[in-house]
This record gives sequence, C-alpha cells and structure tokens, in this order.
Amino acid sequence: MRRKSFTEEQIEEILKAENEADNKFEIKRLLVLRLRAVESMPSKDITKVVGYPAATVNNIISKYFKIGLQPILGENRKGGNKRYLTELEEKELLQAFESQANDGKLLVVSDIKNAYEKIIGKEVPKSTIYRMLKRQGWRKVMPRSKHPKSKPEKFSAYKKNQG
Repeated sequence: MRRKSFTEEQIEEILKAENEADNKFEIKRLLVLRLRAVESMPSKDITKVVGYPAATVNNIISKYFKIGLQPILGENRKGGNKRYLTELEEKELLQAFESQANDGKLLVVSDIKNAYEKIIGKEVPKSTIYRMLKRQGWRKVMPRSKHPKSKPEKFSAYKKNQG
C-alpha cells in the first residue's frame, strides 16, 4: 500500500494548528499527523508514541487527506455536551422568572422546565434545567427551618435567663 505524502503547506498547517490547540485530544490527534508528516513514522511506531490503536492512527491520517483539519480539531464531532440554548438565551429565559424570585415567591423547576421545552421544542430531563441554573449562578435558597409548634416566647424567656 502506497503512503500519501504531505505537502509543505499541509505540514505548516499541522504545525500551526498544533501550536494553537488547547484541547489535549486535539493535540494528540495533531501529534499523529505531525509524526507522519514530519518524521515519516509508520503507523505501528506512532501507536507506541501516542497510545492509539493502529486503526485509529490510520483513520486520523485518512480523514485529514479526505476532509482536512476540521474532524481532527473536533469540529463536526458527535457526542459531548449538547446545549440547546446559548448562555445569553438561557439568561433571557430566566429573566422571566427572576422577578418572581426577587419577590420571594416560590419558584418551581417544572415551570422553568416547561418554558425551556417550549422554546427548544423537545422534552429534556430536569437535570438539564438544574445544570442551566447552576451555570447562570442560581442557587437554592430556603428559609431557616422552624418547627410549626415552636413557641417563640419560650425561646426569648430562655435567652433572658441565660444572660
């Protein structure tokens, strides 16, 4: 099987992308390309350095020649964090509930969840809403618990006697 050779422009593109990469997975995939392009290493030697199986190394190199750097840099990749709204859109959604929260009224997550689902057009688990609230800096605030049968006058009398 004949190995494709890299052009000078491709080598420069790989080296530039490697210097700008900030994700360890991207860096590792770019290392595969650099070892093949600059060092002319065979796949079995690259697997020892990078720790990927030979099939993965060959797939990375093949994808680069077919498509370019987009799949190597993580663009158009499947999986990962799928957010339906941007942070700004999330903030706008929560502004409707902010006045209710500032007035000290009870906020129910299912109401926020229903509004969220209405915007995106599909059902989401409650955990999605809780993560969104945490991202936006919202937190659960509850009044200090107090027993319904407690007698405040007994507390004040006790405090006066301890003084």
